[in-house]
Amino acid sequence: METRTTYHKHLRDIEEDVLAMGNKVVKAIDRAIEALQKRDLTLAHQIISDDAQINEQRFSIEDKCIELIATQQPMASDLRIIVAVLSIVTELERIGDYAKELPRL
Repeated sequence: METRTTYHKHLRDIEEDVLAMGNKVVKAIDRAIEALQKRDLTLAHQIISDDAQINEQRFSIEDKCIELIATQQPMASDLRIIVAVLSIVTELERIGDYAKELPRL
């Protein structure tokens, strides 16, 4: 497979990983609100344990981005996308942390 074709496939894979992570964070927020409203400790504990998956996803995506930068030397426009992804996953992980803390209120 051509190098640029491979590069763009990896970039699309990263973008799909970010969307999947975002969906997990949205689900965590929804579940946190439900746990808080219903005072559901079992659900609250599940949200806390599921947060580890969100954290793991962040680091996996970051590793993929760094590998892509190191091995493919992206052009400026693509590099901006990768840097934006790095910022986005950091913020998504933080929002997941907030979701984890919400039922404790």
